[in-house]
Amino acid sequence: MQDQRFDEPVRIALGRSRNSIFNVERVAQAADILMNRWPVATGQRHMAARKVCLAVLEGKKEASAARAAFISAAIEADILVEPREVSMP
Repeated sequence: MQDQRFDEPVRIALGRSRNSIFNVERVAQAADILMNRWPVATGQRHMAARKVCLAVLEGKKEASAARAAFISAAIEADILVEPREVSMP
């Protein structure tokens, strides 16, 4: 297994009321969430993200592909948390 880190974490909201924010930083963490903790019924992007994450863990794809697929699945499931804007003084 070749777990890899994402260039930047992906923030998602899980839990019954989606009040638990997670910073997903590694492919194995994304795969675990996709397979065991996904909050909605399976969708097309969800299944694609699972396949891409597994391909990365098998050394067949790069982490950037898994990150992009994970973000797409999170958008489909409406759990992606947008980065907070930093206010300038």
